[in-house]
Amino acid sequence: MLTFGHPLFLTGLLTAAVPIWLHLYYRRTPVPKDFPSLRLIRLSVEAVVRRLKLRNWLLLALRLLVLLLLVLGLARPYLGSTFGSLAHTGAPAAFVVILDNSLSMGVTHQGISLFNSAKAKALEILERMGPYDKASVALLHDPGTLLFTQLSWDKQDLKEAVRNAPLSYSGTNLPGVLQAAVKLVAPVRSYKRAVYLITDMTSVAWKPLLESGDVLGRIDPGIELVLIPVGDGSPPNLAVAEVSLDQPLVMKGRPATVWVTVANHGDRARTTRLSLLVDGDKKQEMPLEVPARGRQRVKVPVTFPAEGMVAVTAQLPADALPHDDVRYLAVQVLPPQKVLIVKPPAERDGTPSRDDLFLRFALNPLNRREGATFLVESREPEEALSLRLADYTAVYLVNQRQLPEPLVGRLIDYVLGGGYCVIFLGSRTDPEWYNAHLLDAPGGRHLLPARLFKRVGNAVSKAIAYQLTDLDLGHPAFSLFATEGNGDPRRAHVWEFFQVQPNPGALVLARMSHGLPGLVEERRGQGKVLLVAFSADTSWTNWPLKPTFLPFLHQSLAGMLGRRGLRGEAIRPGMPVSMVVQQEDLQKVTLVPPQGPPVELPIRREGGGEGLLHFSTTRTELPGFYRLLLEGKEGTRTEAFTVNPPPEESDLERIPMQKIPRFRPVTHRAGSATTLGEKVQEVREGKDISRFLLWLLLAAALAETIVANRPSGLRAEARA
Repeated sequence: MLTFGHPLFLTGLLTAAVPIWLHLYYRRTPVPKDFPSLRLIRLSVEAVVRRLKLRNWLLLALRLLVLLLLVLGLARPYLGSTFGSLAHTGAPAAFVVILDNSLSMGVTHQGISLFNSAKAKALEILERMGPYDKASVALLHDPGTLLFTQLSWDKQDLKEAVRNAPLSYSGTNLPGVLQAAVKLVAPVRSYKRAVYLITDMTSVAWKPLLESGDVLGRIDPGIELVLIPVGDGSPPNLAVAEVSLDQPLVMKGRPATVWVTVANHGDRARTTRLSLLVDGDKKQEMPLEVPARGRQRVKVPVTFPAEGMVAVTAQLPADALPHDDVRYLAVQVLPPQKVLIVKPPAERDGTPSRDDLFLRFALNPLNRREGATFLVESREPEEALSLRLADYTAVYLVNQRQLPEPLVGRLIDYVLGGGYCVIFLGSRTDPEWYNAHLLDAPGGRHLLPARLFKRVGNAVSKAIAYQLTDLDLGHPAFSLFATEGNGDPRRAHVWEFFQVQPNPGALVLARMSHGLPGLVEERRGQGKVLLVAFSADTSWTNWPLKPTFLPFLHQSLAGMLGRRGLRGEAIRPGMPVSMVVQQEDLQKVTLVPPQGPPVELPIRREGGGEGLLHFSTTRTELPGFYRLLLEGKEGTRTEAFTVNPPPEESDLERIPMQKIPRFRPVTHRAGSATTLGEKVQEVREGKDISRFLLWLLLAAALAETIVANRPSGLRAEARA
């Protein structure tokens, strides 16, 4: 597109009429003379006139060209500007500089990081701001940040914001940040509008934008999109891609397996050393060979000698991108977990109930305390009233006719606070009492996940044997049985069970062979309740005699324990983290980050009368191990979580610029004769071609002088 610095000079094009008029005025029109004796002279004159006519036309063209070049040169034309026609040359500029500060920009080469190079380029662009230009700065990390929500005229504030911009440990959000930048400059149509993107060109960053439809095509064509790449090539990079445990429960003094995945994003196989640290102490170090563009998953055995929250770190030697050579995992090392079984009261003759027999031996087969996973206590309802339920991982209600009202209230509080309650029905179960006291209680404080109806089948005659079907193999209780060879609970027989109707928010984990629900689970507050529609002994089913009964109980408990707290590995830098607890005496929550001072978090009460307390934080910018100290009247307990960078940011493969539509690339190398600021100025204004036109003007004037002063054919003949 051609624009002009001084468009009023274009009126000088009217002077082109002067040489045209002179040409017409002095044009010679030969007068025919019919003298045969002069025919030879006439033919000679006609030849000369033809040459003279050609000379006159050439003079006319040169004089017109001289005037045209003079006018265009004075008008200062610019070639190559693609700004909209509403913004004339010389109009102020409105632009946004998008600075890529994602994890991949932390690549260093000869001690200089790409991010520092990108900041230098951003400062150079801002340095070219004129007194009437206005701009903003955006950061490209996920979820993205506009450092100035309005366009600013203050060059120094903009440059200071770039200097203070931190390198993020998160990924990129190119579609979101680009749309925010375009939205910021779109309304100022009288300005030259532009968006400058400074990035390392990784394919991972561009993929969401290029796959999200014609997003670039919908941007106003009057907004110039300028791409400024940094870096050169894709350096080889090793990264710790994942750290995980192969079991949901880690017990004190028991061997555990930590799985570490190392990714190689280079084109050649690499040999490295992997270190595993526990609370900062190196426990394992091993050599590792990772194939080109591949992954290597290794098993690292670890035994944790003490209980509590433990920080596990997998680490590689630092390379070009050191921030992805470390990955963290928070592990809760547990002591043996206490489990309470509330069994039916003794018979009238004093005979103790044996309904809990199979349950006790399934949870602790050897009935030992040392080295056991679960410590089982079996109590009658009246005895359970004196116990502190919060000390137990799970409470099993076995074939109860009814429970004391105080125990019902404490059970509801226990579940809402994060406890796990499992209800086995049986011959003593009174459906009317269960529905009235455990489901239809006023205030919505219910415990039962389903309404009970009549019994189905006959355990005495055993005429019909039902089986479990439609198992939820994605649930922790049944996930083990998704692998062939681990047994099949569907082979167990059930002769009698209760017909139940699940609550709207409950999940059916298994059905009976004719479609009625068999196992129903519902989340209540921070805890869960599991209802089993048949007995825990062999009076109604032979499942306790099958080898799948024990792993079912252990897996369901392990799944509940594994879901407690904030120990997920999917927390990325900058993501908000929240937690809800039921702890009436909670007085203070303190966040201890990997670096910096502890931060006290505000506590908000939620859940109406359920006594739920909520706290959250967004101060998760740094990767590492975070502790949460929950202080109450009875002491302080610790929760923990880890923050890890996105593994996809470790792939440094660059996308070719020709695959990116709509953007205008501007490349610049250090030490080149033209500065980046000058190249950006050319993009903004176009290339000034007035000097080139003036040189053409001199050449045309010289040619006109030579042609005009050359003797014509007629004068030459006259001299002859």
